[in-house]
Amino acid sequence: MKKLLYAIPLAALCGCFTQCPKVPVNWTVSLHSDEKPAAIPPRFGYVKASLVTVRAPFDGTRIAVLRPDGSIAFDGLNVFASVPASLLRGAVSDALAASGEFKGVVDPTSSGGVSLTAEVTVTRLALDCTREERRDATVALSLTLLDGRRIVSVKNGDGKAPAMSGNYTEAFSTAFLRAMEKALAEALKDAESKIPEDRR
Repeated sequence: MKKLLYAIPLAALCGCFTQCPKVPVNWTVSLHSDEKPAAIPPRFGYVKASLVTVRAPFDGTRIAVLRPDGSIAFDGLNVFASVPASLLRGAVSDALAASGEFKGVVDPTSSGGVSLTAEVTVTRLALDCTREERRDATVALSLTLLDGRRIVSVKNGDGKAPAMSGNYTEAFSTAFLRAMEKALAEALKDAESKIPEDRR
């Protein structure tokens, strides 16, 4: 009991003489919105995002920072709330739904038949600090559309958004959506030309 009584004031004093470590701030990538896609007839049936991968060194939770000298640093105080591949699975599905091009987006775990399957490889997910007094969220990706096992199209997209405000969720979400929109628009042109209308 005496040991416990001595320990309490000692613990209290430790906080006075040592600096508390800063807690990392968690950020995410989220495209969820209450806004509905444009009211256009969808050109394709159901789609499923079956695979989302993030290429190293951007696959960790600490946000990568691109420096002017070509090196990469990792921010220990600003981190993604989960590994990027896990976060982006939902963002890919949301981007497909937001396009208005599909009747619906099927959960990746579903065994139901779909018109198209999407696979996404993210090749860059970082804060671009290569320009003086600039800080931008930057995303680059490759989108593969498949009709069953047949590859219909492989297209690249990239996006950038200002991050000077420090709201990295907003910046990365915007950059990711822009990259997806570019790649998807081109990939769907191929799909429309290669897949007969009665099979879309």
